[in-house]
This record gives sequence, structure tokens and C-alpha cells, in this order.
Amino acid sequence: MTLARAALAAMLLFAGTALAEPLSVGSKLPPLALVDQHGKEVAIDPSLRALIFSREMTGGGIVKEALASQGAEFLEQHRAVYVSDVSRMPGVIRQAFALPSLRRRDYRIALDESGEATRDIPSVEGKPTLLVLDAGTIVSIANPASAEELRAAVAAASPAGLAPVSTE
Repeated sequence: MTLARAALAAMLLFAGTALAEPLSVGSKLPPLALVDQHGKEVAIDPSLRALIFSREMTGGGIVKEALASQGAEFLEQHRAVYVSDVSRMPGVIRQAFALPSLRRRDYRIALDESGEATRDIPSVEGKPTLLVLDAGTIVSIANPASAEELRAAVAAASPAGLAPVSTE
């Protein structure tokens, strides 16, 4: 009897995972419990206007280029956060090479090391994803092909006069 219940629970869990759909316009952004490259919690709250996301290196490269000159200020000014799914990277490589490199950047990067927290964020190979938010609801989704397109899209998502988000 216990084995049957365990099997049923596993089937229900698998079915729920298999039926999960990518986030879309109109979806509420679910709570994301993430830490940055320094091991500090990253707050993702309803005041956020833009979530920049990368799942692989090419998309991450576009984000890196877009934030190269004024990363921390740019993200704060536009009430944006950068989230990266690093789950595909082998743990030893992540610890020995990627994290030390990420720690040298002047902006925060929220990291999803398991891939679970960000699994429903849509992505396109070779491009980052930009979720534009209004009180936690996705109002648009874009996949900029260049650093310039990404900066412009983030800036357009941030209405003038909004107070910057705190990075503390």
C-alpha cells in the first residue's frame, strides 16, 4: 500500500512538471528564491519593471555587453534585475571558473543553479529574454538580438520618474 501511494505521488509530481507551461504575457511572475554571485539573496518583488534572463552563454554574452559600461547603475535606474540559469554548467567549472569571473562584475546576477526556479521563463537560443513587468504581471516578452536592442528595450520598460530599486 505504501509503495502504491509513493508511485501515485511520483506520477502526480511528474504530471505537474510535464504540464508546466512557459510564462506568457498576462502571467504573474512566480516568486523566485535566488542568490547572486556573492551568495546574497536577490529580492524580486512587484516594484521590478524588467527581468533580464539568460539560459546559455550566447544570450549571457549579449547581456554582459549591454551592462559592460554602467551595469549596476543601469539596472537600478530601470528597476531591472538580471537572472542567469547556470544549471547546465558542470558544478566544478561553475565553482572554479564561472563564479570568480562573475564576482568581478559590478552588477548583481541572480543565479539559478538548479534550473528549477527559472524553468518556466521562455527563452530563445542565442538571445536573452526580457520580461517587462507591471506589479509582477508580465506585460511583454522580448528576445533582443544585440546589446543595443536589450538596453533600448529595458529603457523603454522603465517609465520616467520612477524611483530606482534598492540594491541592498
